Amino acid sequence: MKLLVSLLTLAAHAAALAVSPRANNLQPTVSGTNIAISPSGGGTYPRLTSLSDGSVLGSFTAFSGSTKILTVTRSTDGARTFSAWGTISPPGRYDVSREFLLWGWMYLSLSQITATISHDSGRTWSFLSQVDQRTRTATNNGLWEPFIRIARSGAIQVYYAAENNSGDQDILMRSSTNNGLTWSGATTVAGATTTGRDGMPGCADYTASGQARVICIFETTEGTAPFFTVKSVISTNDGVSFSSRATVYVPTGSGHNAGAPQIVTTSAGTLVAGFMTDEEHSGGQRVAARRSI
Repeated sequence: MKLLVSLLTLAAHAAALAVSPRANNLQPTVSGTNIAISPSGGGTYPRLTSLSDGSVLGSFTAFSGSTKILTVTRSTDGARTFSAWGTISPPGRYDVSREFLLWGWMYLSLSQITATISHDSGRTWSFLSQVDQRTRTATNNGLWEPFIRIARSGAIQVYYAAENNSGDQDILMRSSTNNGLTWSGATTVAGATTTGRDGMPGCADYTASGQARVICIFETTEGTAPFFTVKSVISTNDGVSFSSRATVYVPTGSGHNAGAPQIVTTSAGTLVAGFMTDEEHSGGQRVAARRSI
């Protein structure tokens, strides 16, 4: 039986660790074929994961009037087609986050990141634990955009954005060594010594010079507010601490954004980052295209 965990919506700084340039002048390409993860064609914030049985689960936010529903779909043909599979419906009023099978919800004055669990390959879900929770204040204090990483130690790590005020937000991480029942205190991954809205983290494991590393990529307004660029930090100790920040991508021209990044390691060991950018548009248009580097 497949056990799935979903999450609902050390500030040690060393010299920056550089990521090697593109291997053999690699130019990433993306197929122009659209695959509908949502059977109805609607929804936002889609994410995918593969299971040990070969199936692929999709997740996205669906809408029924003003109600948001975190919806799960399933593919058994290599992610070519998807069909309805299940939902995760928390109580009260909530906001759905951006990472696969993750959500955060807000009720009255609380901001929470909540873990749920499935024992049937993602078809049904039940409450597991609160990863983080705090009272919202006049300076917002929101918790957003959780991302799950399974550490090499076997621990579950949750990376997420924690709002300090309207102009400053950090990336935090909490870990669990008992399958999500309880969680550690928060580690600051990025933002402890900078001012800007660091958000939408994503992580990937890779090897450089024979050393296992973790890269965490995120969007930020550090030095460019209100516009976003993409930066990263690197860990050489399985996520215990991270290096100082390095630039991944700055959009060309002025008044443009690059954000909502994710990163993966290919089977050849190459890191590929994807993100949204509006640099091909002008006049303040809120239109974005997806780009990979």
